[in-house]
Amino acid sequence: MVLSAVFLALVASSASGGAAVVSADAAVAVGALACLNMIVNGVFAVRPPGEEPVAATVVQLLVDGALAVVAALLLDPDATPLAWVALLVPVLDAAVLSGPLLAGAVWLALGLAYIALRVRTMPPDGSGTEILRLGLQQLAAAAAVAIPTGYLAARLRDDLDRAHQTLLAASRRADELERVATHARTLTETADPGRVLEEAAAAALDLGFLRVDVCRRDGSGRWRLAHAAGEGRSPDPDADRALDRALADNRPALTGAGGAATDELQWLHLAGFAGGVVIPVWRQDGRAAAMRAFTDRPLEPDDTGVQALTLLGTQAAAAWGNALRYTSLAGWSQMVAYEAAHDALTGLANRAQLMMRLTHALERRRAGGPSFALLYLDLNGFKQVNDTLGHDAGDAVLIAVAQRLTRVARPTDTVARLGGDEFVLLLTDTAELRGAVIVAERVCAALSRPVAVGEHRAPVGTSVGVAWADGTHDVEEILRRADEAMYRAKRRRRTGFALADGLAPPDQSAQLPPAA
Repeated sequence: MVLSAVFLALVASSASGGAAVVSADAAVAVGALACLNMIVNGVFAVRPPGEEPVAATVVQLLVDGALAVVAALLLDPDATPLAWVALLVPVLDAAVLSGPLLAGAVWLALGLAYIALRVRTMPPDGSGTEILRLGLQQLAAAAAVAIPTGYLAARLRDDLDRAHQTLLAASRRADELERVATHARTLTETADPGRVLEEAAAAALDLGFLRVDVCRRDGSGRWRLAHAAGEGRSPDPDADRALDRALADNRPALTGAGGAATDELQWLHLAGFAGGVVIPVWRQDGRAAAMRAFTDRPLEPDDTGVQALTLLGTQAAAAWGNALRYTSLAGWSQMVAYEAAHDALTGLANRAQLMMRLTHALERRRAGGPSFALLYLDLNGFKQVNDTLGHDAGDAVLIAVAQRLTRVARPTDTVARLGGDEFVLLLTDTAELRGAVIVAERVCAALSRPVAVGEHRAPVGTSVGVAWADGTHDVEEILRRADEAMYRAKRRRRTGFALADGLAPPDQSAQLPPAA
């Protein structure tokens, strides 16, 4: 296109008596060729980026060469230095496009065409010999200048292309690493081991892969699909040999790479992919997990996407291990917290939890909340069960008693075992003593029935002490008064309950009872 612009400028200058003077017909011919040259080069200039086809290069050189020869003949009939400048451009263009070999071929073709046309247009008076000699000199000058210059220009172009490709690869690599770092933070904040692998699959999609699977291997050695994301369908993991290769070598395994077996390539193509990679995540006691990623192009080990996915797999493995440890520690912590607040045999609240809830109920009462009642229980005849049927039978009785008490109590109440055969019911939100007495009667009725222990039926009963609190006494005093009432009930040697000192039965009192 530069050549066309130069020739158009020369034609324009000839009209005003410039360096080149041509006829109107010659100017029209050169102008038409120049316009054609600009159109052809413009079409190739707007083509999508990529490797230039050989046919396109040939067409470009033919158009440039034709313009150069015609312009040299028409604009410079006397073979002045203008001719070799015109012939220099196509040779230089060929050297830049494909190097000195093509430049030499173009120079030779241009030279032959130029000489042949010069011979045909030489004047009959014999003066054309000098013009021909000058033309040959100009061809030699064109070769001497264009070929080395074009070679250096081609080298520079290749260096610039390589630098550009390196810059693009570095930029792509930096972007992928930034994405991996972002997803790594998300992975480390995930406490669920299963969720870690799902997050890793979503991150792999963000790296440009079309389909990502999380595969697990059970103790039998069979692979199954645990999670899938992205487009297309997941190939059968149990038929994917790359999964076993990745686990055995503990490194990424490519699928469909160079030298891959034909059946492997067919297996990939049937699934709609051209390449895949398997990243091992963890392996323990014959079980394992791996991440598969597929794409529509072949993959190589040095592919930036493979390297980024490998790094992501390492992060996922570390996050999975951390999440597993966190889950184990959380479960152990919950178990310890549960055991610290519950009786190991019956699962009821223990003394520590009872004291905490009793303190809380007292604080609520002193702040204007409702009154509450405390029922202190001791089993009758439990020692005989242990002595005659054994401690296992005694444990079975305690468990059965705990179940019966739980059924009697309301969801807001607390049933606790203090130790041995002593139990406590904390009845919160109890407006009147009458409600506590009703619960005490139900407890006595529930525990008056024998407990089945194997082939035996162990008779049990209970003695219950009832205390009432309105916030004027502390926790220890409330427990003591309920305990004393329980012992008064126990002296009767039968199942029943007794009220703490100062409490009158509800049917003999029209008012709320005094505090225990």
